[in-house]
This record gives sequence, structure tokens and C-alpha cells, in this order.
Amino acid sequence: MLKWMKTLAASACILTILLHLVPENRFAKYVRFYAGLLFFLIASGPLLKILGSEDELERLLQLEFLKEEYEELESAAEGLSELKNEQIQEAFRDEIKRQISEIALAYGLTVLAVQLEFGEDGISLESVSLQVGVNEAVDAEAAGSLTKSEIAGLYQISVSAIEISVQS
Repeated sequence: MLKWMKTLAASACILTILLHLVPENRFAKYVRFYAGLLFFLIASGPLLKILGSEDELERLLQLEFLKEEYEELESAAEGLSELKNEQIQEAFRDEIKRQISEIALAYGLTVLAVQLEFGEDGISLESVSLQVGVNEAVDAEAAGSLTKSEIAGLYQISVSAIEISVQS
């Protein structure tokens, strides 16, 4: 509890300093909004621990950040599609593999291997094959199902195009 109060006080000081450093223009309202959101998340930490949903909130935030990253990556890749540079496509594929691994990790799965198949354009994802390991504490079937639906929703592919094999 003492650690939380120290973190709360330090956060309030840092956010106040940050708000004073930002000039009063159109960006100040965004800084205030995100600073308030961050302060709220820090302040609600003990309540979330009591309700047992702190890990769920952290997982949801992590997945939302991944969605943002993917959208930015996809728009950048579309802008570079004329170049057809193999290195750019390889970096794009590696980033998608990393994101899919993080999604599986968020649901308690340990990723052993990821295989992706892309369309002719080299950007659109067509199928995903994951080999994963699981903890005893994780329900492999439920985690696999949640991972599939998250990947399908994020990358706009069919759930049937996603294969997850569990290694023991």
C-alpha cells in the first residue's frame, strides 16, 4: 500500500510538471487527456487487484497496442508496396510473427514456432500455423480458441485459416 501511495504521489508530480511544460496550444488537451487516463490507471491499481481483474486489464491494453501497431504497419506497408523490396517484406513478416507470438503469450501460451502464409501481394495474411506449449495452470483449449479469435479479428482472416498445435 505504501508503494502504491508513493507511486501515486510521484505520478501526480511528474504529470503536473509535464502539463506545465506543454505549451498551451492544440496539443495540451491531448496531453491532459492521456495524463489523466494514466493517472486513473495508476490510482485504480489496488481496486483492480481486489477485483482480480488487473491482469485482464493489462492483457486488454497490450492487445489494443498490438492492434494499433498492426494498423500502422499495414498502412506503411501499403505505402511501400510499389517498391517490392524483399527486405521490407521480410521485416513486415517478422513483425507479424512477433505480434502473433505476443497475442499467444497474452493468453498464457508459449510460442515454439510460427509459420505464416501471405497472399500474392506479400502483405495480406492468408493463414497462420502456431506450435505452442502450455503451463499446467492454463486451459490449452480455451487459450487456443481465444488466441485464434484474436488473430482472426486483428488480421481479418478466417478462424479456419489458423492452426494451433499444442506440444506437451
